[in-house]
This record gives sequence, structure tokens and C-alpha cells, in this order.
Amino acid sequence: MVGSLRKRDRAREYLLGLVESRAVGQAIPSERQLSAELEISRPTLRAVVDDLVRDGRLIREHGRGMFVGSPKVAQQITGTHGATYPAAPGTWTSRVLSHATIQAGTLIGNRLGITPNTAVLRIARQRLVNGDPICLETIHVLQEIVPEFDVRAIEQSSFYMLLEERYGVIPTDAEQTHAAAAADAIESALLGLPLDAPILILERTTRDQNGRRFEFTRAAYRGDRYQVSTHLSLSKPTVDPPNAE
Repeated sequence: MVGSLRKRDRAREYLLGLVESRAVGQAIPSERQLSAELEISRPTLRAVVDDLVRDGRLIREHGRGMFVGSPKVAQQITGTHGATYPAAPGTWTSRVLSHATIQAGTLIGNRLGITPNTAVLRIARQRLVNGDPICLETIHVLQEIVPEFDVRAIEQSSFYMLLEERYGVIPTDAEQTHAAAAADAIESALLGLPLDAPILILERTTRDQNGRRFEFTRAAYRGDRYQVSTHLSLSKPTVDPPNAE
């Protein structure tokens, strides 16, 4: 068992090296060639390749071979104001799918601490990176703070930036959860994924400079193209020495 794990680790490391040394879409050697070169069995190699295909690092095309996949979009989550404006690579754009003013209902009402009949603006949009769909996002924001909001403006600009510039609403802190899920029919169609493909669900409740909960957003990200990177500080907090008397 230990020997098999070592072979898999060695094969994974070798394949990742091939991926990183080649351009997206470039072919890599066949499983037969790699199995002979690495001196491991085809089933062991195939298991490693399957993992990399699921991660989006490799693309397997029947009858053609294996090719380098697109790298994942990595978003860094920190405890700073910078989390409000994700510094993820690539050119981010949006396509508004629908928008309407609705009553909050029980779920959104609980998240925002408002009554169920409070008006909220709901915006559903598809987010793209370099033209490729990466996320489906449904925003719920208090209607009273965004009168006559131009929903098309968020197709080319940051939603939070628009709130700050046009309405004086400054996002200051948020609670965000992450959970794994399987893509339903709508998500798979709009994200270009097979039905039940893995996706990452992010749910965020945001407060403004006055401490008011003004936004609840649910986003579904492609599991094969997106990852979250978190910076952790593991050092012990410093303790100020007692004041000398």
C-alpha cells in the first residue's frame, strides 16, 4: 500500500511538472508512454490522471489524447478590506441574467435582519473570467439603499464599487461560508459543466459602515476552475509588557 502511494505521488508530481511546463491546450504523452516512462501500472497512472482531470489540470479527449487544462482562478480571502474587492487573476466581467424587486421572504429576511415583506433588489448574473463562465451569483440588496439602480452597470464594474461611488454605501465586513455541492440543471448549463459536477457554494452577508446588514449573496463557482486561498497567521499574539511604576 505504501509503495503504491509513493508511486502515485511520484506520478502526480511528474504530471504536474508536465502541465506547468506546457501551454493550455498543448498535448502531453499518452498513458501508455507515461506508464512505461515512470515504470508504473496503467491503472495506477489512470487514477492519477483522473484526479487531475477532475481538478481541471488535464483534459482527456476520447480518441485524441490528453491536453493541458486551464489553470484555476485563485481568490485570496483575507481579514482585510481587500476581501471586498477580490484580487483574482484574469479579466472579470458579468452578464445580468435577470433582476427584479421582490419581497425578502423568510430566508433573506433572516439573513438581513428585516421583515419578510421588506423590498429587496434581486440580481442574478453570470460572472466570467477572460470570457469563460466561472460563477453564477444571486445578489439580494436592500431596495431602499439603491433606488433606480442601473443593473447593467455591474456587467463591467464592481458591485461594491458602484455602491460606494453612487450611494455612499461602504461594505466594511462580511460573514462568508463555503460548501461543496453538485451542479443542478441550470447551473450546469450556464457554467458549461456536466450535470452533478462539483461546484463551490459561497454565501455572504455583508454590513455597511453603519453596521447594517444590507446584502446577502449566493454564488456557485465551478469546482474545476476556482479555488479559495486563505492567509493564516499562526504566530502567537504579542503581549505588551506591564507598565513600569
